Amino acid sequence: MSEPSFLGGRFPPHRILAGWLGEAGSARLLEYALAAEDRFIPTRLAAVGKGRLDSVVRHSSVLKDLGDFAVPLRRRALALQAELETDFEMPATPRNSTQMEVVAHGHGAFYRAHTDTFTGDHYTPGGRRRLTMVYYFHREPRRFTGGRLRLFDLAGGETIDVEPEHDSLLVFPSTALHEVERVSCFKGAFGDGRFSLNIWLCG
Repeated sequence: MSEPSFLGGRFPPHRILAGWLGEAGSARLLEYALAAEDRFIPTRLAAVGKGRLDSVVRHSSVLKDLGDFAVPLRRRALALQAELETDFEMPATPRNSTQMEVVAHGHGAFYRAHTDTFTGDHYTPGGRRRLTMVYYFHREPRRFTGGRLRLFDLAGGETIDVEPEHDSLLVFPSTALHEVERVSCFKGAFGDGRFSLNIWLCG
């Protein structure tokens, strides 16, 4: 049975904030990610509380340890919460946890259609993801193609494609259906790929 037609063309609310960290901030984060290449591991999907590999659904690598970046980035993200809840017409909900990671999409990487509510490596009861923040950063000029984030309308048929512009932050409700388009990075160098900082505010 198909979704009611009135949902077609109606997209989840989303915002794009250009220059979120600025030139110096984005450069420092990229330098940190490149220096940590050996600590990136394959991304996993949640499966009854345990992460599992599934290369058919998702192919990328992840770094969970953000070192000294964790506290200031969390603080910066939380400063947006109240405004975003108002803009997205979401009820104001006290945050009970925050999740963060850096994801690298190299040649051939992708993430098929999903929502972020239960798809992380782990799920903490009472810590349901509410707001998804995706910050894009990469070498300039860009050395990859593809990698757009595709937001689906509420019926799941129409889409909006968001380019992974360097130093930009995309925000949307974690319940929104979305996917990451396959990345092409012909030289295959780790540092030439598409990097994103993913932040989830949970409540």
